[in-house]
Amino acid sequence: MTADKLHLTTALVYGHLPEVIDSLESIFDEVIFYDIQQFASDIEDQPQPTDEELARTDVFLGFHMPPRVKDWKQTPRLKLFQGCSAGYTHVTDSDYYKSIPKDADVIFASASGIHVLVAALLVHVLGTVLMLTHKLNYLNYTMHAEQRWVPHKELGGQFIRDLPTMSVGIIGYGHIGRETARLFHSCGSKIYALTRNGQPTPESGYIIHGTGDPSGSLPEQYFATSSRSSTLSFFSACDVVVNTLPDSEHTRGFIGEAELEAMKGDAIYVNIGRGTTTNQEALVKALQAKPKDGEEEGATGTLRIGGASLDVTTPEPLPSPHPLYTLPNVVLTPHMSGLSRLYGTRCGDLLEKNVQRLRQGKGALNAFRGRGEDD
Repeated sequence: MTADKLHLTTALVYGHLPEVIDSLESIFDEVIFYDIQQFASDIEDQPQPTDEELARTDVFLGFHMPPRVKDWKQTPRLKLFQGCSAGYTHVTDSDYYKSIPKDADVIFASASGIHVLVAALLVHVLGTVLMLTHKLNYLNYTMHAEQRWVPHKELGGQFIRDLPTMSVGIIGYGHIGRETARLFHSCGSKIYALTRNGQPTPESGYIIHGTGDPSGSLPEQYFATSSRSSTLSFFSACDVVVNTLPDSEHTRGFIGEAELEAMKGDAIYVNIGRGTTTNQEALVKALQAKPKDGEEEGATGTLRIGGASLDVTTPEPLPSPHPLYTLPNVVLTPHMSGLSRLYGTRCGDLLEKNVQRLRQGKGALNAFRGRGEDD
């Protein structure tokens, strides 16, 4: 189904995305560019678009609207908001978004799918899991800080866990989840997936050929969040749990004490989704716990896990002091797994595809408001 073809002449780029400007200038009459750090603490003091620039903007590219843009009336010509992140609650929770009339002819689209080409994010998951299975984080800290040779006995002898012997569970089988599954599957790992209905579904939205799991066939078993017993069975089955969930009212606190208790005592928890999806106090408790006398290291029902790779926390920045800064079985990073030099380029590629679609009278890829690809 097609609608009227849109005449889009002016694009506003708000963010540190210099790599997209040349290509956008070839498809727009005017490109307004504000090269700012969008999540900086001083963002309100950084340059912002003028009323005149906002009034003539047809297409917006960025993570969120400039702070001074509080009302839909400030952008009367806007037809496409192209976000630069997979999640979008920071957009939908804004005063600007809430001011948009229900019948407004505007499309809001996310950047879901670009992360599979930004390989840094997926390699971060694999790399930090290997750091934990090989105890590289412990070795790096100990051998540098204490300047001593760590004996094998201290590490547990032949302690390294091999990926072909491990089951990797993916929470949220979208673009990031599917590419994560493909990566671990290529290493010989068994794949499980936890989704709403527990059924394989074809991939949709912005898809790059040769990536992900288009048919949803890689998982050996699907589990359903709609079933409590199925959800807990998923956590019990996995050696590695990778959380890719975005922040939303449905995902906040999704992983709590019961889920962590269901996990194996030597399991690894990876969070590249959002910190709000996890009960952080329960997670710390599970990471601090030690096996009791006679208890198997991989036993379930212990509220104990082997380690965690956390690229996201709640809040961010994580305040100091905090136990997560000191735990030796935690790889902690400051929400940086996707900071690839290719990130902006991929955002620009997606914007160009959506602009082309709108000019042809089609809906946008990854639309979360307005006409989507199936409309």
